[in-house]
Amino acid sequence: MLDVHIDDFFKDCATILLTGFRSFPRPQTLFIEDISGPDDRDDFGLHSNRHLAALGALVWLQEEGYVRFTGLHRQESVDEFVLTSKSLGKLLAIARSENDPISAATAPTPLFQVLEFARLQGDSTWVRQLVCTYMLGQP
Repeated sequence: MLDVHIDDFFKDCATILLTGFRSFPRPQTLFIEDISGPDDRDDFGLHSNRHLAALGALVWLQEEGYVRFTGLHRQESVDEFVLTSKSLGKLLAIARSENDPISAATAPTPLFQVLEFARLQGDSTWVRQLVCTYMLGQP
C-alpha cells in the first residue's frame, strides 16, 4: 500500500483538476484551503504540512502543464487559475474502469464524471488508479 501522503497527492490532484473543470474556461482565484481543508497554523504562523502538500500538488500540476495560474499569495491562493488544453482533453476522454459501476452499467462516461464519483466515494485507491491511468498515462 502506498503511503498516506501519496494518496493525499492523488486526491489533491483530482480536487484541483475538477475545480478547474467546473469553472472552465473562466479563470478563478483558487484557495489552497479549498483543496486541503482548513489550515492549522503553528505558533509561528507557518502553514501545516497538509496545506503545504496541497500547494505542492498545485505547483506540480502547473510545472507538468496541466494547469495555469499567475500569482501565488502567501501560500494561500493563486490567481487566474485555469485548466490547460492538455488536462481538459484528458478529463473529457471516455474512462473505462473495472471499479466503475457507472460505466459498467451505462453508456461510456467521461473521466471527469468518474473521477468526481470516485472522489465523493472517498475511494483513494480508485482515485489513484484514475489519475495514474488517464492523467499520467501509467497503469
